[in-house]
Amino acid sequence: MAQLILPGNATPAQVLSGYTFSAGNNYDTIGLMPNQGSVSQNLEGKPGRFTWGSGYYSSITISNAGFWDLLQFDTIARTLARSAYDSNANLTYVVDGLASADITSVTAFSYASNSWTTEASDTTARENMGVAYDSSANLTYAIDGIRSGTGISTVTAYSHASNSWTAEASDTTARWAFTAAYDSQANLTYAIDGYSSNFLNTVTAYSHASNSWTAEASDTTSRDGLNAAYDSSANLTYAIDGDSSGGYLATVTAYSHASNSWTAEASDTIARSGPGVAYASSVNLTYSIDGYNGSSNVSTVTAYSHASNSWTTEVSDVTIRGGIASSYDSTADLIYAIDGSNSSNLSTVTGYFLG
Repeated sequence: MAQLILPGNATPAQVLSGYTFSAGNNYDTIGLMPNQGSVSQNLEGKPGRFTWGSGYYSSITISNAGFWDLLQFDTIARTLARSAYDSNANLTYVVDGLASADITSVTAFSYASNSWTTEASDTTARENMGVAYDSSANLTYAIDGIRSGTGISTVTAYSHASNSWTAEASDTTARWAFTAAYDSQANLTYAIDGYSSNFLNTVTAYSHASNSWTAEASDTTSRDGLNAAYDSSANLTYAIDGDSSGGYLATVTAYSHASNSWTAEASDTIARSGPGVAYASSVNLTYSIDGYNGSSNVSTVTAYSHASNSWTTEVSDVTIRGGIASSYDSTADLIYAIDGSNSSNLSTVTGYFLG
């Protein structure tokens, strides 16, 4: 909830004449408020409550839960970048991607200040790679991807503490258009599916402790253009959507490290490639965001519940695009959809407020 305290001399009539207020980072709304009473009312779809005293409005409280809104633009317009939230630094990193060419640029977003900073560049220019934050090592990994048209198996790690990148053991598979996710219980980072001369269902796992990769059970679906997230409540990693030789997919599979096996889950309600995927621990839901449905980019947002093994349609993103970066900020309790493309590369950043 965001609250604004109005000046003590702001009468209802003065407010009605065009008092402009803001709540959160980018809510700039002309208040259309009742002349009297304490009531609930929608402002741009956001439920608001107005409280008065002695003929004056003393406060406006706005709930932004369940809505998308614009945040500060990234400093770089790019697509096919990836992002991860560093819970230790309370920053969301966006890594590499495609601008006019493959880039090494890394930017960090702070919700507290609604601002971006430029961080040390990755040592490898690439796009369509995997990015995951390892909370046990306090490192953000950039994995594989495509560089100048060639798939690579390069793995680098970013330390916020030193603002520097180091080379890690290479993945055993050179690929792109795959997905990565960190399993906090197993302390492993997974690289899942992707493309390398054909569609893959290859799954490998990186251990920071041993700086090595191992082969895991293969996904039951060969595909690229998917995305994934680890659900800490279910202790499962979900691989969602994508495309294959048969077309665009709504396929969802779940990996259990405990059994080293994959199971089929309820399909997403929309077949698409290149969505952003993020698990929100506050609501125990995994979100699939935006993407390309085979004919156009979309702003469709769906949410998967492990408890019911079902999908629901959520409020659409305010930006239509594919190739986005997405991650969950557990401190601010919101999901980011970052950059991407729709006719041209974007630096647009939106947030889905959950609480």
